[in-house]
Amino acid sequence: MNKIPDYMFTRKFLFLTVLFIVVFSILFLQLYSPFSSTYWFTLRDSYMLLGTTTMYAFSVLFLLSSKILLMELNRKYGVGVWGLILFSLAEVFFVSVIYISITMLVKQNDVTLVELAPRAIFCIFLILVIPYMIAYLFGYAHGLKIQSGKADAKSKETLMVSIHDNNGKIKLSLRIMDILYAVSEDNYVKVFYEQDGTVRNSMIRTTAKNIEDDLEGQITRCHRSYLINIAKVKFFNNDRDNLYVILDQEGINPIPVSRSYRDIIASLLSK
Repeated sequence: MNKIPDYMFTRKFLFLTVLFIVVFSILFLQLYSPFSSTYWFTLRDSYMLLGTTTMYAFSVLFLLSSKILLMELNRKYGVGVWGLILFSLAEVFFVSVIYISITMLVKQNDVTLVELAPRAIFCIFLILVIPYMIAYLFGYAHGLKIQSGKADAKSKETLMVSIHDNNGKIKLSLRIMDILYAVSEDNYVKVFYEQDGTVRNSMIRTTAKNIEDDLEGQITRCHRSYLINIAKVKFFNNDRDNLYVILDQEGINPIPVSRSYRDIIASLLSK
């Protein structure tokens, strides 16, 4: 079974796909109508309006229900590429049945089942498969991007980094996810980190600039004397007169943010 990104089975993606199909079908039928002898959708005639509304209502309800079923099937058994293709073709068949049934009622003696069935199936096939192809390609690409981002984040969390003193000697090695913040004190920098659920610190004879170089992209200066692990920030008070961040570790006082770094911190947190 070929693995499909989990994003493609989320409620948001599947329901937006149904909405995309509805919009696409309206545009498609406007182009298709001159070439079809069985086309009857209209909003002008009250009888046909009832048929049009009924068709769309039943089709949308069916598609939404089928998406819920698809999510459940994927949760229990996992749905691969071929499973998704067969499921989509089954949707084409059932929506075609809905369309044929309502058309036979609307058109009555104007069209026969033999004449209608192949045209209806072909039309519904195009209306569903074209937006499905577009939506699934987008969903697949976006899903892979999300998975890649999660993998990168997990890799960064477990990545070990080293902090050197002024002489280039390694004084501290730890995981990025364990770093909390650092504060510059004269000729030293005190690095705070989490170890076994406890906040610990290590005083290193170095500069804040050296810390930034050692942990480039992993720790961010928020103040002349403070650097923070942006991934550990759970609250940012962006009040011009009282700028500070609060980390997700208990027992750590609010860390000041200077105005010159305010926009940088806000931008990083928005990502």
